[in-house]
Amino acid sequence: MSEDGRFAYEPLLDVIDGRPAGVEVLRRRDRDRTALLAPRVVWGTRQIAEFDAGIAITSVLHDPRYDSTVPLHVDICADAVVAARPRIVQLPGVLRERMDGMPIPPIVLEIGPAVSAAPAPAFAEGVAELRAAGFAIAFDGVGRGFGLDLVAELLPHSVKIDAELVARLGVDPAADAVVAAICDVARACGITVSAVGVTHRDELAALRDHGITRAQGPLLAAMQQHPGVAGLAIPVELIPRVQAAREAAPLRTVLPSVASMAKPALSLPDTVTADVVRAAFAAHPHAGSVLLTDSARRPTGFIDRNRFMMAISGPYGHALYGRRRADSLADPPRTVGPTTDLAAALEYCLADRSRAWDDLVLLDGSLCCAGVVRVDDLMQVATGMYTEADAGSVA
Repeated sequence: MSEDGRFAYEPLLDVIDGRPAGVEVLRRRDRDRTALLAPRVVWGTRQIAEFDAGIAITSVLHDPRYDSTVPLHVDICADAVVAARPRIVQLPGVLRERMDGMPIPPIVLEIGPAVSAAPAPAFAEGVAELRAAGFAIAFDGVGRGFGLDLVAELLPHSVKIDAELVARLGVDPAADAVVAAICDVARACGITVSAVGVTHRDELAALRDHGITRAQGPLLAAMQQHPGVAGLAIPVELIPRVQAAREAAPLRTVLPSVASMAKPALSLPDTVTADVVRAAFAAHPHAGSVLLTDSARRPTGFIDRNRFMMAISGPYGHALYGRRRADSLADPPRTVGPTTDLAAALEYCLADRSRAWDDLVLLDGSLCCAGVVRVDDLMQVATGMYTEADAGSVA
């Protein structure tokens, strides 16, 4: 929590490799929670929307010590998308000023159900406008506040399953059926699914059974007083050695999409210098690449760690490149869509042998960066599938 207890920061973690996939700023006081406050006051939709947008902006600016390479998740209600988006659009610029010119993190707007009203046409228009302004879009509490038809139509970057539903997994067949339906739609559309409020190991196991790879909750990481995630990871005993396949059959008839294997990109604005990229690699030793993006999060350049370090560490390398724009050392990003399957992705990797091991850049429906897909992850999944098939034929 922050010093006055008003806001807290909860990491979102990849439950396969244990690393941070984002950090969410949470409202700790009831007076800041629009859904709790609205029933007590006589407000119209616009007042509710303006209040919610104002608290969202305040929460982001409260402690701007962000890691610019980890997405920042900000909660807003659907009403604010409809009636207060001019204020929300100002958020990146205001945050950039508070960070004194340092790169700001990618911002994910976690949109919750409407408190008052959010007509579907107006909501769709608002989502499109916010996405065009460079925000990634997530739906919070999907299945409770957003129908699956709307999810398929608007194609958010990610959807979240709430804690109440998570707690019923493996106990209530109806809950498992709902989550299975959400995951099926998300998988077909290339949407990432995550879960909140994970408290027990059996909940984590149930999420993995459904193929959900991102989660947050006290079992995985405690709420923090600051937004930094350096050195944070899931306890090693909670990380599986090999990702479990969702299907029980030994051979999958439908190849998995690359969206299910995407990891957060180490992304920086395409205006940074090579020195900034070198510092980012030093702060994130596990990252194999840096993705350069424009102001709308569209990828413009790809920097492979090994090629970059060879260039900048060679004779006169720092003198030549250190203060120059990093895009002078970048390659064109190799991009794939959210519905690209495993076989197509591997074929794309092998098309250019000189870059066969470069990460693939996953794009969402607006051609913005939705993460990177590592080639070794593709190979691991492919090898696991053939191993399962061999085991099934022997049996």
